[in-house]
Amino acid sequence: MTCVTLVCINLLTDAAGTSPRRAVIDHSWRRSALSGVHPDDPTPTALVDIAAADPLLDAARPVLDDAAARLVDTDMSLLLVDHECRMVSRVAFGTAIERKLDELGAAPGVPFGEDTVGTTALGTPAEIRGGIAVNSSEHYLERFKTISCFGQPIIHPATRRLAGIVCMSETAEHINPLAVPFINGVVADIADRLLDRSRAQQRRVLDAFQRAAARRDIAVAAIGDDLQLTNAPAAELLSPADIGALRGLATDPGLRAMVVPLTLVSGIEVEVGVEPVAGIGGAALFRFRPAAHISPRPTPTARTAPAAATTIAVTGEPGTGRTTEAHALAADHGPGPTLIVDVADDLICGREPDIVASITRARSGRVPLVIDGVDLLDDRSIALLTKAATTWSECPLIVVSAPREHVAAGVAALIGRCGRRVDLPALRQRSSDLAATASAVLDRIEPGMTLSGNATDALLCQDWPGNLAELDAVLRQAAEACAARAARVVEPADLPPGYRTTSRAAHLSGREQAERVAIIDALDHAGGNKVHAARELGISRTTLYARMRSLGI
Repeated sequence: MTCVTLVCINLLTDAAGTSPRRAVIDHSWRRSALSGVHPDDPTPTALVDIAAADPLLDAARPVLDDAAARLVDTDMSLLLVDHECRMVSRVAFGTAIERKLDELGAAPGVPFGEDTVGTTALGTPAEIRGGIAVNSSEHYLERFKTISCFGQPIIHPATRRLAGIVCMSETAEHINPLAVPFINGVVADIADRLLDRSRAQQRRVLDAFQRAAARRDIAVAAIGDDLQLTNAPAAELLSPADIGALRGLATDPGLRAMVVPLTLVSGIEVEVGVEPVAGIGGAALFRFRPAAHISPRPTPTARTAPAAATTIAVTGEPGTGRTTEAHALAADHGPGPTLIVDVADDLICGREPDIVASITRARSGRVPLVIDGVDLLDDRSIALLTKAATTWSECPLIVVSAPREHVAAGVAALIGRCGRRVDLPALRQRSSDLAATASAVLDRIEPGMTLSGNATDALLCQDWPGNLAELDAVLRQAAEACAARAARVVEPADLPPGYRTTSRAAHLSGREQAERVAIIDALDHAGGNKVHAARELGISRTTLYARMRSLGI
């Protein structure tokens, strides 16, 4: 049985019939106005793609067909919209209501959210997460004031997410009170069918896992929506952070069968065979095998042995650890001093870097020379440094720069003249070892503290323009938040607000993304107190918990 919330159907308006008296309608009108909707606006005519709503329509079609048989010749209609309030289906039971719906532009593919058409029994239930009657004059758009409706949201019983909304409409001043129990029954039947489909999908994931896990010498995992399975070898191999990385792969809309390298939190490198579970979005099967032949990528914490070349170019985006790498390469020469020229620091302090003097000092003292930020030097200095690099035979000359494809021709030529190059990948290009890297950074910041699977998933969803430096700053804040609640496992809520998007949240609709941001802002404003946050949002605490789960907060 689906639990429904019904907003009182009675209506009081002022004498003019233009100012809503019910608080729920008043709040909806305010949201509509803030969204830029005007009462005289027309219904949108541009249709949107509703192919993603096929699972909802498949579950709802038999229920709507049964309802149609009971409502024949009643001059009423049933309307179905998806979780983004886009109309999916329309069933009318009389010519008068059919003509009225045509006149109002109610057709599959038309968006009916509050931010598009204001207060309706199609869009407002998505905002209040409950059923509501919207009688004639309570509609925000003038063109809708000739009809009355009752709408009830369909909440998926397994995921607790909004799946869609069913609305009954008629040309009348007030909706027929019998619409309420009728629509509630329709919604309950659709929710039951969605649950049956969800169970069937979970069975398919389980079947795929059992077939793959028949051999006990292979580590196998399967991940679906709110489901994760591992056999004994995989359970020993994978940490919660590794599971988070796998979930990020499983929820990729473009997922296909492939083999990808992955560095686990334990430091073990594996090859992962990824296989989508047919017919189920966001579900995949994973098989693991050792990948001893895979060479580790050069990073500040895992470098290759120094080569014989005495000129070395270290390239990478800011924050990739290129300065640390350059200093470590210089230290490989021996315990003696290193001459370091920090071009950016010199320019900020008003000093002009003296490349000729630095080269002379390094050669005469036979010490390694590191020039950090060669891409900031003027053309004359670059030309002199390039000339010196072609004849350099003393202690190592190490130049640090942005990636070759992002620098001027002169700097690119200098990098090309170096006998050895170390290209440090950007963090966003290191999804295969990001979980291990983040876990290592967190352990350095706060020994013994770990990342949960959901927190790792959230980190994998970020672009990381600041690379390792940004990751370090984010994890320091997360460690402080985690320690403040006397915990040792970092959860998404411990991350800074802008870094809490999980792979599930990354694929939410625009409306769900906006709802997610509003909830996070309310929680931050309330200092994490869910009771106060729910009060600020105007929803119950139970509804807040449900929305937090479904939106990946």
